[in-house]
Amino acid sequence: GRTMHTYVVLRDLGNASVAGPFETGLAGVEEVVTEPRIDVERLDKAEVQEVARDPQVRSIAEVMPTRLVEPVASSEAAAGAAWGIGAVGADTSARTGAGVVVAVLDTGIDADHPAFAGVTLTQTDFTGSGLGDRNGHGTHCAGTIFGRDVDGARIGVARGVDRALIGKVLADDGTGSSPWMFDGLQWAVNQGAHVVSISIELDFPNFVRRVVDEEGWPVDLATSRALEAYRATLHMFDALMAMIHSREAFGAGTMVVAAAGNGSRRNVDPDHEIGVALPAAADGVVSVAAVGQSSQGLQ
Repeated sequence: GRTMHTYVVLRDLGNASVAGPFETGLAGVEEVVTEPRIDVERLDKAEVQEVARDPQVRSIAEVMPTRLVEPVASSEAAAGAAWGIGAVGADTSARTGAGVVVAVLDTGIDADHPAFAGVTLTQTDFTGSGLGDRNGHGTHCAGTIFGRDVDGARIGVARGVDRALIGKVLADDGTGSSPWMFDGLQWAVNQGAHVVSISIELDFPNFVRRVVDEEGWPVDLATSRALEAYRATLHMFDALMAMIHSREAFGAGTMVVAAAGNGSRRNVDPDHEIGVALPAAADGVVSVAAVGQSSQGLQ
């Protein structure tokens, strides 16, 4: 039989239209309107080539597993103290986040937490595991971004945010799939998000293990296939980001912020340092790394 794999396909269903002279100031200028659509399809090798030739297809990539960018514990950090509020200057800023729509693509949210009292939360589950946060990371991130004061303690940077979009793109165990990530991002943009927060990275090692264990591939070939899928997913994210940025002429635009990743192990050996993870490494994405508080200051 045919060997088939599962792919994410990014299509542009938009079209070019001729704008009137009073709309652009120039007669006959083509205005390109993008309309991304993300599909998941089972394809064999011949079908992949056929789909790739479709002029509507911007990118195609084999589905990859994703995982939560796990926080790294700090033994010296003051327990429970939101020292980051002052570190980023939020405590002295006149900006509150009022009027800004924030999307958090993570493990969901505990909507009943007192930090979110008064915030309109729109939730969508892309994982099939149900709404709510049974992991805790999504709630933590949302609280850091726009949480209201709790028992007199400030925890949120932009506590003036009154509307948030919560896309559950990671299951309760912190694992996910690249289509969930892409679907969540597209949903957030279509819902009018001004800022999107993503604490996700592609799980390259797990892809290799799955191909070896479930499909019986040799490790070196499985690694090469994983690399091909990783590169294709990077290209897809770049293409989707370009389509998102093309809409900025018609609205406020969307800033996508992603965690740089915590894969390095400099605490074991200073040389154990790796590059920025995907999607933080994609073009047009703001990559944010972490800092820790210690007796030597921030590091």
